[in-house]
Amino acid sequence: MELSTDLWEKISYSLADHPPSLCLLSKSSSKLRELVQFVIGHYEAHLHITLPKDECCDEEKCSKEKVQFEMILNRKGSYRRGRAHFHSIFTCLTDKIDLAVNDLLELFAKELITLRFNNFPENSDVFTVFNKHSLPKCEDICFNGSLPVHNGVSDMFHSCHNMKRLVISNPNTDTDFSQFWPKLKGSKVETLDLMDIESFHHTSTKEFKLPLSLRQLFFCPKQEVKCKHAENIATLLYSANWKRVYIHSEDVLEAINSKLYKRLKSVTEFCFSSKAFTIDYAIAFLQKCDQVKCFNWFGLHSCVAPIVIARLLTDIPRSIVFGGCVACRSGETVGNGGFMEVGNRVAVVQVTKLLEREDFKSLYGKTLADAVLFERPFNANSVSVMYIQKKDSVCGPNCLDIHEISQKAGLVL
Repeated sequence: MELSTDLWEKISYSLADHPPSLCLLSKSSSKLRELVQFVIGHYEAHLHITLPKDECCDEEKCSKEKVQFEMILNRKGSYRRGRAHFHSIFTCLTDKIDLAVNDLLELFAKELITLRFNNFPENSDVFTVFNKHSLPKCEDICFNGSLPVHNGVSDMFHSCHNMKRLVISNPNTDTDFSQFWPKLKGSKVETLDLMDIESFHHTSTKEFKLPLSLRQLFFCPKQEVKCKHAENIATLLYSANWKRVYIHSEDVLEAINSKLYKRLKSVTEFCFSSKAFTIDYAIAFLQKCDQVKCFNWFGLHSCVAPIVIARLLTDIPRSIVFGGCVACRSGETVGNGGFMEVGNRVAVVQVTKLLEREDFKSLYGKTLADAVLFERPFNANSVSVMYIQKKDSVCGPNCLDIHEISQKAGLVL
């Protein structure tokens, strides 16, 4: 007898709300195992595993002997009816973690999208479990609070053979990153995010080979802490064919510049984040990147932008699209002469108001503050600099996308 849709939905949601129960049911009988597999097939899964740390352990929620699992299940597109999202938290004994991980992978390996490991020690044995499974859909892996460099980490990367993004967040200050990079050999990772880094220590200062698939590097040091050994980012830049480089610190950029001894031929987009007036660091970096066509500056105030653009026009004699998210809401410094002053200072031959075009008017408003494009011909080539601001917005998701607006302006990055 076929189950009604409503009854199926009720069973599906009831089962999916308890991942440990699904593991137990799948071991009970072949019939129940088929039902469990059918239920799981309608969800995508995200698994976070947290090992307790003494300084952050809440006695009511966990103990030193227990590891916490957090499973997030989202209904797949054609099945998003009723409750579409489950957020389950459960624990197991620390000495049973490898068994628990194996049980979860037995069921969810084909549906896992992201993996996050919190506070795992360098010598953890848990990752050896992954050599028994294939995780074809897993794209994001995050190590938070530590960076394991031994025992099975390579196995996990090979199991997640379609991994696109690797995040290393808040690692221990004594972490030796040069021990970790060889673990990436053979992976297809495209993006490397290094977050809340307090010390970027390498015992080896030689350049190393990273996967050819790597294209984007994002580096952000820990707030209000001077990052130690930041100059090693220069070695990282020379170790892969990066196309997009994001540096969120003027101090880090200064340290990188001190170690750049040859040009970065593959970088086409550079993003910098600082509210300080450190344009010399940015220019020094851009002068080492012959192929950069797009320069984004997050956090730059609009009253500083004209000076920055003037310096760029003067010191970088090639075509660059410049984008900046701004801190002020009004944009008055843009509309009331700030940009025109730049035009006079650097002898701009032509100032093109993008907003004279009907497609721009409909998308981005009707004031000069929304978008302006500068063009200055040189003898051999031209410089095009675009400063972008969306009215009544601050840095965040509402800012215009540099690629989108440059395409509207007829520029190809």
